[in-house]
Amino acid sequence: MVRFQLLDNPKKKKFIEKLGNLGVEKIPFLLLKPGQEKVMAYSGSLANVELYTLWETINVESIGLYFGKEFPDEARLSLDALHVLKDQIKGNIVELNEEQTKEWFLGKPAILTQEQKEKYSEIKGFVAVKFHEDFIGTGKISENREFISSFLPKERRVRSQ
Repeated sequence: MVRFQLLDNPKKKKFIEKLGNLGVEKIPFLLLKPGQEKVMAYSGSLANVELYTLWETINVESIGLYFGKEFPDEARLSLDALHVLKDQIKGNIVELNEEQTKEWFLGKPAILTQEQKEKYSEIKGFVAVKFHEDFIGTGKISENREFISSFLPKERRVRSQ
């Protein structure tokens, strides 16, 4: 069994730096890593020792919010994390039109228009995806700026008819 780790201040700061392209500067939660990549957020009143005890008896995911994934050079926020941090997110935002949004909710990549390719030409890596004023997920813009891949979980997708 993999033991989870609490992200101390230097590790939390490093995680936040990986979100710098989104404009995130502060995460007001205790961050936990129950594995190699997955990051959970916890805001309860349990002490670290109590959290470790809980981990030994139940899965820590049942007491935290899935917040995203951390990779060696970047990090990706979950949809829930986007909503929690919405007031901080100022960069790497891609806005979709109605047709692209329909495809997005089917779990398909959003094919960018020529206008979007030009507008988002400087954006690299993970992006916060919006439709009007609402964040609808996290995606990754392709190297050639042709599309944005969707990381919308299957349980949040619309089933095609």
